[in-house]
Amino acid sequence: MITSLEMLTPDECARLDARIKELRAHWIPRGNTPRDTSFFTLGAAIYLDDPAEYRGVAERNNPLLREHFGWLYERLTGFLSRQLRAPAVLAPGLGHPGFHIWLTPALFTTPEASVHFDLQYLRAFPTPGPGMDFERPLSFTLTLRLPRRGGGLNLWEFTFERYRQFYERMNTRMQPKDVTVLLPRLRHPYTVGAIAMHSGHLLHQVGEVDQVFPGDERITLQGHGVQVHGVWQLYF
Repeated sequence: MITSLEMLTPDECARLDARIKELRAHWIPRGNTPRDTSFFTLGAAIYLDDPAEYRGVAERNNPLLREHFGWLYERLTGFLSRQLRAPAVLAPGLGHPGFHIWLTPALFTTPEASVHFDLQYLRAFPTPGPGMDFERPLSFTLTLRLPRRGGGLNLWEFTFERYRQFYERMNTRMQPKDVTVLLPRLRHPYTVGAIAMHSGHLLHQVGEVDQVFPGDERITLQGHGVQVHGVWQLYF
């Protein structure tokens, strides 16, 4: 379901947290409400950026990310290559894996975040080419900082394939969150320094915390991957 493995030490996570804060001028605000304006990315994000503008955002931000986090990308690609038993590289022309930054006002205390499947590859690769494998995609979260009460991922044992079959059978308008009333909600806790890996095809949601304290933040490295001719192309 979800594989979680230690990848960074607490000291390395603290160094990354500090560097991300130093680059605050480059954070991209994501939204207009008070909650949304406390949520940022550092780097392009295919699910948030206009598809017509995404590659331009990536082109402007990727050099900055490589300059300041080059060692992290080397660690990430090497780690995933070993774990997935196939080469992993930063996808050319797409946004490098980037950072989610949730400041205190943006942290969820109720399960109201989007319930979804990770289908970003449909936007990143709108015209699938030969050798692309969309049946076994990759999503990952590397946790760098968590609120005092922790953090994690809510999920339901309901795959994208089952959702498609159910949608077609019901022949009615339906959103992924509509099926959550039929299934128990599970929880995968995050750990600072650990990378959580899954297909993205299991129904999931950013997990809430039961209490938020002043200064709480949630900072993660986020990314996705698609195999192209046996090589994992990583992007965000």
